[in-house]
Amino acid sequence: MCGWKGSNISRWHADEMRGAGTWWRPSRSGNQAFDDYRTETLRRLEEEQREFQDFLRRLRMARDKEEFDQFMQERRGRSSAEV
Repeated sequence: MCGWKGSNISRWHADEMRGAGTWWRPSRSGNQAFDDYRTETLRRLEEEQREFQDFLRRLRMARDKEEFDQFMQERRGRSSAEV
């Protein structure tokens, strides 16, 4: 068959892929309870990941501020010693 949108994927394969999920959003399993559980678990994990990334960002900012404050304190100490 002809390629689909300039790729080597056949039209049949492309049609099959339309119904498939992706690695981050899998297709429905047919079991509503499991699908609901999986959806909620993925939502919770994504929220935990965002919270952890925010924590790391705050931790880096605190470390950077501490290093900068130490630098400024040392700089002030050198300036007063030179005078």
